[in-house]
Amino acid sequence: MTTPPPTAPRTPEHEERYSALRTIAAIIRILAFIVAVIGGIAVVVGAITAFAGGVPGRGVLVLVAGLLYVAVIALFLFAYAEIIRLIIAVEDNTRVTAEALAGRGGQLP
Repeated sequence: MTTPPPTAPRTPEHEERYSALRTIAAIIRILAFIVAVIGGIAVVVGAITAFAGGVPGRGVLVLVAGLLYVAVIALFLFAYAEIIRLIIAVEDNTRVTAEALAGRGGQLP
């Protein structure tokens, strides 16, 4: 059994490309965590307040609907950050493949 040839180490240029997009993706990911935590706390407080108002059905509705809403918003933020990272990775892989096929780059990863 043969082992594949070692791939060329990644140059710092590969990691420095699109640093603004990487930063935006990180900020969106942090924002998603913040929305999930603070939104979850706010929904629980709102549900407790609704329970204290005397209508137990309203408290359950606030709890379920609020948690569902916060989860969907946080999920969309996480997905948006991952889509940005995915697009950067696709561009990087496409460029590396094009360089390898053109004979200018290293071996295919």
